[in-house]
Amino acid sequence: MSDAPHASQPAFSRLGFGVTGPHASPAVSRRESGRLIAEAIELGINLFDTGPAYGRGEGERRLGTALRGRARDGLYIATKAGIDIDRHRDFSAGAVEMSLRGSLERLQTHYVDLLLLHGPSAADMSDRLIRRLDALRERGMIRQIGICGRGPELDAAIELGAFDVLMAPVNSGLDAAALARLARAAQAGMKVIGIEALSGAARSGLRLPRSRADLWYLARAAKQAMTNTRTRPLAVPTEGALKWTLDQTGVSAVVCLTTRSANLTANARQAGLDA
Repeated sequence: MSDAPHASQPAFSRLGFGVTGPHASPAVSRRESGRLIAEAIELGINLFDTGPAYGRGEGERRLGTALRGRARDGLYIATKAGIDIDRHRDFSAGAVEMSLRGSLERLQTHYVDLLLLHGPSAADMSDRLIRRLDALRERGMIRQIGICGRGPELDAAIELGAFDVLMAPVNSGLDAAALARLARAAQAGMKVIGIEALSGAARSGLRLPRSRADLWYLARAAKQAMTNTRTRPLAVPTEGALKWTLDQTGVSAVVCLTTRSANLTANARQAGLDA
């Protein structure tokens, strides 16, 4: 794809597609991931989120392959740094730059629209790191910088005032403090991208697994149960969970993970995209 960076920052769609989880594993074939990414674009989705930690870079490789040959203008690609392909944490300036360079190679592009620090602590967000991120932006390797997290590190990022985007869980299971944090981020001028909108949503009836992707979700649920990390149940059913998140003040977009065309289409309609 033609991917020389331009001066204007493309706006991202209200719904994003996460190339993570089963899309970075054998649970979904590379061909199927590519097909769903193409369907997402046809539905008006231009925001794609991935990262090197997903399947040892497999999510990035699949996204890069799926977008190869497409015009880069109008796409908004987000990836992450700070947790590498071996899931080692390193937020030093040099490690983050090396991570970005590896991501660009796997994504087959010269720049990303958004580089998110992947769950840093407050101490990880050093002046040296912020200066390096600004330098990478000046070189045209990234357009915007952000943080992806779920706790107090987000408060530190908001106070720092150095980030353009905050990515965090946004669902009806959040407590008042977490919702207030999102409002503060929006008030500070940060774009808020929600994730895990459907995590913990109540499902009606029992559905037996019909694909390897379903088995992937079951395995994840079993792991969360064993490690006591299951998401708090939401106050809304699955059918209303995405709309609830989209309706929250200050939320600019929601990234969803799906392996089914019907779900992708339904989500796009709820987000107000042309189906």
